[in-house]
Amino acid sequence: MAKAKQSDLAPLPAIRLLLKHYQTDLQPIIHQISALPVESDLEYYFVPAEHMKLFRPYYRPGKPYKNFKLVNFERPAISLTFYNKHKYQIGRGVKAASALTILKEQRDTLFNKSYLDQLTPGQQQKLQEIDTLLRAIRHTPEKFEFCTSNYEHYYRYWYCSFRYFEDQEQIKTGTANEHLLKHVQASDEKRSEQPSIERLNVIFIDSKFITRPVSYDNKLIDRELENYTEKVSYGKSSLYIRSIE
Repeated sequence: MAKAKQSDLAPLPAIRLLLKHYQTDLQPIIHQISALPVESDLEYYFVPAEHMKLFRPYYRPGKPYKNFKLVNFERPAISLTFYNKHKYQIGRGVKAASALTILKEQRDTLFNKSYLDQLTPGQQQKLQEIDTLLRAIRHTPEKFEFCTSNYEHYYRYWYCSFRYFEDQEQIKTGTANEHLLKHVQASDEKRSEQPSIERLNVIFIDSKFITRPVSYDNKLIDRELENYTEKVSYGKSSLYIRSIE
């Protein structure tokens, strides 16, 4: 993992202090938001739009921070949905020489570990299996085919889909999707000193409209009904009243 430059890293302790005063909580059903993702390596906060200007010093379009993301700066959400995708890669046509290098590295790691600690039964069996594979591939490499993939590690990439007002009059709405930053494990040689690399997300919300749906088909109705100062409900409808003086 390439080491990030200091200029690419936001001061997360200072940002967390700011968030302590200005973040807010959202709940499904009460607010226009789907089920919230709960993962120890996904750190995100909701901030009302009226405090957005406080985060402008951290807004760097075109050159975002590696460890901090303003998910929807200048586009406060009126509704939110979270979802994840299983992100994986598969590399086909791996050469026998590359496969042997990978196997040898894994074998050496387990072999060196056996000098320091006693291997578990599972590790001992894995060491024997790798030794057997190494001998077989070296003897008849043409009888094997290789590929690499992180598919079974099941890495979930989280996304945030949000609706927002596109115009000053708050009539036209748009939808956008942004991926979220997750904490990541440091490389093996640094893991003892730095267990994980922290990454933080801030999602701005429209405090007024996040609490109720905004119609797709009749976008003007919200603004029209706001002009009536009194409301009386009857049956399945309401009577809206305003003074014209």
